Amino acid sequence: MIIRVVIFDWGGVLRADEHAIFDRIDESFGAPVGTLWSAWHDIPEYALSRAGTIDRAVFHAALVRTLATSLGVAKANAAHASLLEQLAALPPVDDDMRALLGRLRAAGRVRLGLLSNAPRGTGATLEARGIVSLFDDAVVSGDVGLAKPDPAIYRLAAQRLGVEPSACLFIDDMARNVDGARQAGMIGHLFEAGRVDALAARLVECGALPPGA
Repeated sequence: MIIRVVIFDWGGVLRADEHAIFDRIDESFGAPVGTLWSAWHDIPEYALSRAGTIDRAVFHAALVRTLATSLGVAKANAAHASLLEQLAALPPVDDDMRALLGRLRAAGRVRLGLLSNAPRGTGATLEARGIVSLFDDAVVSGDVGLAKPDPAIYRLAAQRLGVEPSACLFIDDMARNVDGARQAGMIGHLFEAGRVDALAARLVECGALPPGA
């Protein structure tokens, strides 16, 4: 199938080592691996913040409260601070993904989109860090009042890029977000950390990259 648009998630795809940071912090504070990731992504406030209903501060306060139930208040605050510090130190886009974006641009076969679940105001941060300029359009959930995996946000992303959802390949590291894209009519690709070659092969298969590019 030939596609006209490729839409990327940011955290976990363009910046692919986030999950490992969560796991390392769990281990350093003596928590089971997956504790911090679940506290971040599975609390009700995650969906509310990503839809722009609550602000970043309210979300992070809820995250710390959730961690405190298993780690205690002091460790919860320390783990939270460590997470924010390490995430802030990451490059805005991993080198291998930046190179892949460059290959897509050079091939000139598709337009590029960004679709990220993030709190209100993150769009301005991504623009300041030079991430938005890598794409033809960028949609941040908290800034538009919709969030993955709601099919409406994928349709919005496609509309802003001037295509039907069926003309889009969407790439995310979370299965529920890929499922949402498929429900909206897009082709979905579940990205696995470190599998940039597999993603490039999928882009060739979909016609976004020529063979050998």
